[in-house]
Amino acid sequence: MQETFRKVADVFKKKDYFTITSHQNIDGDGIGSALAVYFLLKGLNKKARVVYDAPVPYFYEFLPGVNVIEKFASSDFKKEVLVVVDCSNLKRTGRIAETAGDYQIIVNVDHHPDNQYFGNVNLVDPEAPSCSLLLYKLIKENNFVLTREIATSILTGIITDTGNFQFVEMNTYLLEVLSELTQQGASLSQIIKHAFRYRKLEALRLLGRALSKMEYDAERGIASIYVTQEDFKTTSAHEDDTEGIVDYGLFIPGSRLSVLFKETQPSSFKVSLRSQDDLNLLPIVHHFGGGGHEKAAGFKITGNFETVKIQVLQFIRNYIDQELLTKKSVL
Repeated sequence: MQETFRKVADVFKKKDYFTITSHQNIDGDGIGSALAVYFLLKGLNKKARVVYDAPVPYFYEFLPGVNVIEKFASSDFKKEVLVVVDCSNLKRTGRIAETAGDYQIIVNVDHHPDNQYFGNVNLVDPEAPSCSLLLYKLIKENNFVLTREIATSILTGIITDTGNFQFVEMNTYLLEVLSELTQQGASLSQIIKHAFRYRKLEALRLLGRALSKMEYDAERGIASIYVTQEDFKTTSAHEDDTEGIVDYGLFIPGSRLSVLFKETQPSSFKVSLRSQDDLNLLPIVHHFGGGGHEKAAGFKITGNFETVKIQVLQFIRNYIDQELLTKKSVL
């Protein structure tokens, strides 16, 4: 891993023009990692830009430098190095993937277990709780300057991808990282406020409608939640406003898996899954052509809502039944 840190640092030091991007449906780790790389490169006097093929969620507008993020568009900016952060598959960057072949070098920094190692340089560690933590290690390994802007970006990535440390065990190393990031000016309370508690009235109304329709399979511990086009229309909410809804399914005692169906376009769904205990979601989402982490993953699917719902939930039930059967046979 140290050798890979060195290779990434060499690219950052020797090249001059950098385009930084992340996956669509961006989260705190994606945007935090992208901005951390941006400020790191600007500190090295490089020409850098952040490009994202979708709107940035409003609850991340507090981040320093968020105003520099450009929407995807044709540009005469020199295509020398493309830095892709927190993204397992280049296709997940949207239209940016179509231009990837124009770059001399692709640097891939990620922590997803199903990363496709699409870069010329691949800094990938599935054991890392967030991509931003990998960038922290990169900075420390190479004695780069850790500014307030970088510290805030990195801490945002760590906090959001660990669910405010609900999905990873706190240890002395993470405490040391938190200590240094806050010493450099990152505000833990500000990040938590915006990332987890800063929501528009429309989002809260959408949450109410979603929770009122929640279904629960107590035998298997599966919670399912649905947000349809009608829900978006009735509440005047947008897709950004679904952030965090899927987590509520895990609040039920005994729940192991929560699934959220979001009808983003008529008959077109984004399905988000969260799990707890030792339930690995990757076999489920890979079956439907998706990806992510063992405990946080998703995929897209099209079709009639009832048909999609039955198809997905039946596969999940069968998967969990087989998992439980395997555990019993081992015992």
